[in-house]
Amino acid sequence: KKAPAKKSAVKKKKADATPPPTEELHKTRPTDKKTARRIITTVPNFGGRRCAAEGPASVQSWGMWDCDPDAEGERAPSQHHGYGRTFPWHFDVLEKAYVVEGSATLTADDPVLHGAPVTIRPRDMVTFPKGWRGSWEVHSFLRKRYAFFDHRGIQIDEEEEEDDMEPAVTKRSAKRAKH
Repeated sequence: KKAPAKKSAVKKKKADATPPPTEELHKTRPTDKKTARRIITTVPNFGGRRCAAEGPASVQSWGMWDCDPDAEGERAPSQHHGYGRTFPWHFDVLEKAYVVEGSATLTADDPVLHGAPVTIRPRDMVTFPKGWRGSWEVHSFLRKRYAFFDHRGIQIDEEEEEDDMEPAVTKRSAKRAKH
C-alpha cells in the first residue's frame, strides 16, 4: 500500500511544477536560428603543455592575425591586422582561432544572445560563432591563427587581400571567371 502512495506523490509533484515564463524559456532555450544563442567558446591550453609555441600541427596552415593595442589611430581592423586597444567586430562566418600570444576580452553587444564577456589567452582554442557582434579590448599584443568554417564544420577558403587593401583573385573566383 505504501508504494502506490509514493507514485501518487510523484504525480502530484509533476502536476504542481510550473513551467518557466515564456520570456525566460526564450532566453535559455531558443527554438529557431535567429534567436539561437551564439556564444564564444574557448578550450584553454589546447594541445597541452608539449604543444609548439605556434600551436598544434592542425592550425599551422591557418591564417595569422595580429593586433597592436598601442597602435592607436583611425585605421579599422583588416583581414590580417587590428589597430588600437578597442574596436567593434562582427563575425559574419564561423571562425576558429588558436591564440599564439597576448590577451583580449570580447564583450557582446547583446549578452542575452551572445553571452557574457570572454577573455582569450595564449594556447586557447576559440570558436567565434557566425553572427556574433561586439567589441574587442586588446590587453597586450595579440597574435592568433584563424580559419573559417561552414555550418557543417568544413573549413572554407577565405578571400585573400593583397596589402589589406585590394581583393586578390582566389581559386574559386578564378574558376568562376574562366567559365
